[in-house]
Amino acid sequence: MFVTSALLGLGAATHVAYANPALATETSEPSSAEPNVNAPPSHTLAAAPHGVRGFAVRLVSQAMAGAPAHPSREAKPRPVVDPVLDPLMNGILKRLAISEAVARNKYGSGKAVQDTAREQALLDSMGEQAPQYGLMPAQARTFFRLQIDAGKLVQTALLARWTRDGHAPGEPVDLGTRLRPALDKLGTSLLHDLGRLCALPDDPTRLARIHQARERIARAAKLEALQRAAFDEATSGLCLSAPPRIWTLSMAAASH
Repeated sequence: MFVTSALLGLGAATHVAYANPALATETSEPSSAEPNVNAPPSHTLAAAPHGVRGFAVRLVSQAMAGAPAHPSREAKPRPVVDPVLDPLMNGILKRLAISEAVARNKYGSGKAVQDTAREQALLDSMGEQAPQYGLMPAQARTFFRLQIDAGKLVQTALLARWTRDGHAPGEPVDLGTRLRPALDKLGTSLLHDLGRLCALPDDPTRLARIHQARERIARAAKLEALQRAAFDEATSGLCLSAPPRIWTLSMAAASH
């Protein structure tokens, strides 16, 4: 489960329980509720994109509406089964957890999910650092593009829910002084772990290890609908120099 404070030591962040996967197949119905006049004005439903991805986000956020919030609690460390894959997969989950805290900050501040300049700066930085970790720049950029897209999926769905509810759980954490430095530090760690993975022979054994680690860690983390969708997006292009030609959520967003 995403427990932002346990992963980051960022204080009074509150865990959000996500949707039951079974609910994600239901058809969204228009809401008859009156708009909440106390919600931050910049977070109208326009914050959620239209088209294919917008439909998916509405399904997820509608399902999340009935999910209760629980106090955060210390996450028990999981045993390391694969010393190469486990650190990378857990780092990806940690980055997605930070995305929840980023969403909480943006809900209060009214900042948009999309930050093109910040995204491009991150991709450029990761591409420049890639050779230090035995990676091609294109591999690093592809990997972090998918991390960005997965994080934006989390942010968009949560903002849609909190806009409808009129409040966000927990207290916001400062984006500039705490969250972005945490993301930058984690980025270096992810580059290191990705380099170790990509140094393995590119054969069916590596693919099998990736699949096994993904499924095992997803089960151990008890990922539900939104979490699992974002995790699958973030892990869909490991060691690739270009985004995978599969129907990822980022490709769906680009298609509308």
